Amino acid sequence: MKVLNLIWGFTLGAGIDKCFLTYARLNEIDEMLEIRNVCINILSLNSHIEPLKRINADFINIKSRKDFSWVGKLADLIRVYQPDIIFTHGFNGAIVVLIERLLKKVRTKTILTYHGAYQAPTKAKKILEKLYNGLSIWVYKHVAYKTICVAEYSRQYLISKGVPACKVITIHNGIKNSVSSCHPVKMSSNIINIITASRIDEIKGLNYMLDAIKILRKKNLDFHYYMIGEGPELTNLKNICHEYALDDRISFMGFQDNVQDWLAAADIFVIPSLSENHSIALLEAMRAQLAIVATKVGGNGESITDGEQGLLIPRADSISLANALEKLILDPLLREKLAIGARIRFEKEFTESAMMHNLIKVLHS
Repeated sequence: MKVLNLIWGFTLGAGIDKCFLTYARLNEIDEMLEIRNVCINILSLNSHIEPLKRINADFINIKSRKDFSWVGKLADLIRVYQPDIIFTHGFNGAIVVLIERLLKKVRTKTILTYHGAYQAPTKAKKILEKLYNGLSIWVYKHVAYKTICVAEYSRQYLISKGVPACKVITIHNGIKNSVSSCHPVKMSSNIINIITASRIDEIKGLNYMLDAIKILRKKNLDFHYYMIGEGPELTNLKNICHEYALDDRISFMGFQDNVQDWLAAADIFVIPSLSENHSIALLEAMRAQLAIVATKVGGNGESITDGEQGLLIPRADSISLANALEKLILDPLLREKLAIGARIRFEKEFTESAMMHNLIKVLHS
């Protein structure tokens, strides 16, 4: 079976990109699959595309999102390769399929993955949310053979929007059981080290994290916070940090290609998102056996149970976030209990092997 594994853009840091690298390796589990990996690469993003080069992905390079030369190039590639299935991802993937169908009459069977609705990264792009999400829902209803949701929360959302239940299936994300160290990270052993690792977008709720750090600082607790990632909100968050005079408590580390080493050195992982589906970053923290604080949104509650593998708090609530962090900073036994619980649940439910086997069943269906 020939599968064209297709992604629009690649930022590395976003969960969908990490998933794509797993999808690219499905033929390691099933030799009957021939996978061709293709990225529509937006040059203006200056993405970290080295992982795609390592898997020998094909690139359809475009200058910017306004450059539609990819339409013809992708159609030509499909005609030459003649895949049995186009396997593409997220709302961008749905729109790419729709455009190819309308403009180039591409009728290849399509399976999509749904990682959540489009969330505009800036206020100027809010007007696009309804358009993008409406078009993608239409594709899930009328074009897709199947849509794979990364959380049951997501599946129920699509069904509520009219997508037939028989066309949507939940397969939780999974990651490798272990990863080798790239560049070991040293953090102070005398204080509690707190970390976030994500795309720096407004939807990640990191401004509430800074508010919580401001609250904790007044209590003279010994901790330091490391923010890993890049994105459109980074400059704004740095400005807030300066305004709050938190430079001695916060380090902005930017993009890191060895996130697993940072997690291994930390004590507490935080995911303060306003919206999530099934967070890869959360799974990475579970694998690293960290105590976790997460907002009770989307699929976060499908990954951890409050008080067993982490602490779940309301979204957009700096006080609850500060209280949860204070509890973990002051209670080493609770940190250890949650960390061990997170690792055990990860091994039982969220491994890469389980995810890949379930995906292959859908491709063969």
